[in-house]
Amino acid sequence: MPSNLRLLARWAIAVLCHYSGADALYRHVRGPALAILMFHRIRDEPDPYPLSITRAKFMAILRWLRRGNYLTGLDTGLKALATGAPGTRYALTFDDGYRDNLALLEAPEPPPAVVYLATGHIGGDPIWAYRLAGAVAARRNDRIDLEDMALGRWTLDDDRAAADFLNDVVERLKVLPGTMLERSVAAICTRLDPSPAPVEEMMLDWPQAQRLHRAGIEIGAHTVHHAILSRIGDDAAREEVVSSRDTVSRHVAPPRHFAYPNGGTGDFGERDVQLVRSAGFATAVSTLEGVNRPGADPYRLRRHNVHEQRFHSPLRQFSRALFFSETSGILDWLRTRRAA
Repeated sequence: MPSNLRLLARWAIAVLCHYSGADALYRHVRGPALAILMFHRIRDEPDPYPLSITRAKFMAILRWLRRGNYLTGLDTGLKALATGAPGTRYALTFDDGYRDNLALLEAPEPPPAVVYLATGHIGGDPIWAYRLAGAVAARRNDRIDLEDMALGRWTLDDDRAAADFLNDVVERLKVLPGTMLERSVAAICTRLDPSPAPVEEMMLDWPQAQRLHRAGIEIGAHTVHHAILSRIGDDAAREEVVSSRDTVSRHVAPPRHFAYPNGGTGDFGERDVQLVRSAGFATAVSTLEGVNRPGADPYRLRRHNVHEQRFHSPLRQFSRALFFSETSGILDWLRTRRAA
């Protein structure tokens, strides 16, 4: 089925499930659940990556969750899950530590949330993917030869070509070990020859992280350099976990929650789970999609990735029905039943 028809069918089924009560019945039958939402940035400007959501859409989600009394803190939600309390609850999490997370303080009542900081970037340079995006946007060289890095030759003579370059190169770079990754990014930026431009203060600084903490928002850890733990050795992985914990402790408060960078299958393993556990963290979240049920491993928690391009109807309207039907799990359940 063509992708536009799949989108139309998924949206139509979501609307039917949500407004007919089928989604509510599914939630009741499946029992206690915790849906953890994963955000990165709250900003209205275009984003080269699917990491941002506009303020208006974020505030809409907050209204939906508050209206249904679904919103909870991560700890409270996990306790409710452990005791078998009925209903589906939603917890908010934010990865990396972007300055625009301060928009949380713009809500009439700041919501319970966890902000996971990549501590080596706080008050400093953004994570490498945004540095690369900035160099592409400011490039003075439209033809770039990366054959020596096994990344091909590119002509970046329009916005589409630049976007294709970013998507392809980012996916291929992120599997590299940290030192090699940073060297590769630096080399690519040099070859793009970006024009000098004012540096955007993209990341939170420590006083701003403290402001969030004072408002009741928990500050968690996300390694030091946003290192994909499975790609580095034992000592380096331990340093990334422990140093991020110690830095957050020194500047804010001892963190109880951890997020695995990238967080997908193959990005962390049993060694990394044990490192996080032994470092004293109470939970760790992945980027694996799904709803958490009673008995979920607190060091392998699943989340739903929320960004500007998601939960849209075929007419590009932000869909309440699609948001709730996807995050309850009913759409994936129906898909697996159909496949069976």
